[in-house]
Amino acid sequence: VKWTVKYVDNNLAEIKFTSKNGNSKIFNASEISGFGHYRGKHPYTTGPEDENYESIPSLNKGIPVFIYRFMDGRIKVFQHRTTQGMYYSRGEKLSKIDGISFSFSLDEGLSIRPSYNTSYKIIEGRSGYLNYLVSKDKGKLLEINKKNYDNVFPALFGDCPEIMLEVEKNPELSIFKNFMILAEVYNQICKRSSESH
Repeated sequence: VKWTVKYVDNNLAEIKFTSKNGNSKIFNASEISGFGHYRGKHPYTTGPEDENYESIPSLNKGIPVFIYRFMDGRIKVFQHRTTQGMYYSRGEKLSKIDGISFSFSLDEGLSIRPSYNTSYKIIEGRSGYLNYLVSKDKGKLLEINKKNYDNVFPALFGDCPEIMLEVEKNPELSIFKNFMILAEVYNQICKRSSESH
């Protein structure tokens, strides 16, 4: 798979796929659901190591594009290519938290009961961006950032009593810099709500 030069809203709109026999074809984001590179078991997590670009309507024009997906689940989190900068310094990062259903530390990474584990390096690589693009329960794409986070927080997490208990125990979880941790915890412990719809 090779990227082409066609972009929409600063996101990749086409890829060129070459098969083993050497034949090539260009696919646009309306023709396939996405692409990725699967590398097998990740050494730092219980899940696979992969890179996923999902085909979704772009934020502004609504035209299908491939957007890099940081996280899958009820809350899908995508990279916002227009604003890739980091918003905090190293001193602002959360170093340890003990939740009800999870724990997070620089040494142990993120552990969510009963059996989900992800390395700190993975969480760090996804955290601290100025903006994210988010879709909840396959809904419309939404941009979230430090400025609008308090307003969108209830819509993202308010339907899961377990998350509200986690935030009550550790109020710093509701701060934007901890969004990726909370979204990962939500996706692991709040699956039941989506299954009952």
